Amino acid sequence: MNRTTIGFIGTGRIARSLIAGLASDPGNLISGFDKNPASLDAVGSEFGIQRKASIREVARDAVIIILAVKPYQIEEVLEELRNSLTAEHLLISVAAGITSEFIRTRTRDTTRIIRVMPNTPAFVGAGMTALSCGKNATAEDIASAERIFNAIGKTLVLDESSMDAATAVSGSGPAYMFHVIGSLAEGGTECGLSREDAIMLSAQTMLGAAKMVLGTGKNPEELITEVTTPGGTTEAGLEEMFAHNVRQAMIDTVKAATRRSIELKK
Repeated sequence: MNRTTIGFIGTGRIARSLIAGLASDPGNLISGFDKNPASLDAVGSEFGIQRKASIREVARDAVIIILAVKPYQIEEVLEELRNSLTAEHLLISVAAGITSEFIRTRTRDTTRIIRVMPNTPAFVGAGMTALSCGKNATAEDIASAERIFNAIGKTLVLDESSMDAATAVSGSGPAYMFHVIGSLAEGGTECGLSREDAIMLSAQTMLGAAKMVLGTGKNPEELITEVTTPGGTTEAGLEEMFAHNVRQAMIDTVKAATRRSIELKK
């Protein structure tokens, strides 16, 4: 059997969600290293991955290496990894704000790199991951990365210049959606619902609305029109949203997060 060898440097929350999605495929041979032995032991025990004693061991036994460490740790990791890389290796970086060029210039001129930005719904198999190709990455490389991240949700390939905006929309987006769910639920409790019932109604409604956008091919404005009856309850609620300019507030939210993503790279 041809097996895909995948090595994780870092076995924190995002790595754990990825491993959970990948471990069920017998075609994947997964290994990992973490400076926190307890984290590595926990993932190894739960998913049966091979536990490596060093970054060099990960590079020795895996062709695809996933850099699942914090941005401030990436330079130290690359310093240790550089001399173990060969032309066969593909690096996939999950480190937020770290460009493919930053990684390439600290490894090898010919290093093939895919940069990705997953989000926290990956933990429940409903993630949204933006992917972009580094200078040397091939079509086969991006296909490999898509296959890996499709194990935890959906993927979208973008130019790397769009990654700051993608970070603002989908990387940070779950927090905005949690805020909306919480606000809807609070409104429900003020109108007589229990907190538990209000959260259930709000969260399932958001899930269903998202599925309609993804499944019908209709844009949000079309769907708003379809659900709104003149003089009805939906129209009354929308008029209040328009009065408070909620749409512009959300646009400004994304712009602020994008600006911050750009600032962090500097």
